[in-house]
Amino acid sequence: MISQQKVIKHSELILRLVLDRRTAEEVGRVEQLWLNTQLHQVMGFTCKSGFLGNKKRSFTWEQIESIGTDSILVNPSTEGADPQKPENVISVVGHEVWTDAGNKVGKVVDYLVVPQTSTVVGYLFVSSGWRGVLDGIYLLSPFVIASVGSKRMIVADATVQEPQHYAEGLNQKFSQATDFLKEDYEKTMRDLEAVKRGTQDIAEQFKDKAQAVTDIAKEKASEVNVEHQDTSLPPAENTIEIKAELLPKDAEPEERR
Repeated sequence: MISQQKVIKHSELILRLVLDRRTAEEVGRVEQLWLNTQLHQVMGFTCKSGFLGNKKRSFTWEQIESIGTDSILVNPSTEGADPQKPENVISVVGHEVWTDAGNKVGKVVDYLVVPQTSTVVGYLFVSSGWRGVLDGIYLLSPFVIASVGSKRMIVADATVQEPQHYAEGLNQKFSQATDFLKEDYEKTMRDLEAVKRGTQDIAEQFKDKAQAVTDIAKEKASEVNVEHQDTSLPPAENTIEIKAELLPKDAEPEERR
């Protein structure tokens, strides 16, 4: 008997590995759940194996020993014959959801099962845009379903006026991701502008410092030139005067003679 009480999705059971509890041999993989829509209860399931899944086995829900994360353990019948699939079971995944007022609400995409009792506690549907509801996955209680056919189910109009949200839709997640990327992009651009401004400031400071160093270098060079100027020889006019003073007083220039 199944011990766990957590709710599991129909989609999580499909293709789940099925093992024989007594022999530990692989039986196959879950192909279809036997859902009784009048009782809102899963009666059993069919599994497939072999090339292209051409071998079929079937089990009632009571034959399930446990449902784990990776497999379902079953106790096959000791009589050797598998139970027959009931005639009144159908798969509602893909069914259109309509209200008793004649409005199309959406489409069933999954349902929730309590493993211990095999009871369906909710049907999940996506909206077709009814009353402006476009996004996400919504929950339908089994008690609001009036009838179920081969392609559609009809629910009470009043119960879906404000559908209960089950999970975020892809568009919402994409929108949130877009907003995040936009915010991250804007922050990145602001950081780049700050770096750019900082680089410009550094460049201006470097330019000013370089000009100051150049001016100081010019001043130093000018001082060095002045200090190293040759002052051992007197100026030219002074030389002439010195030569004139060295001549005897009675000597005259030859041109005067």
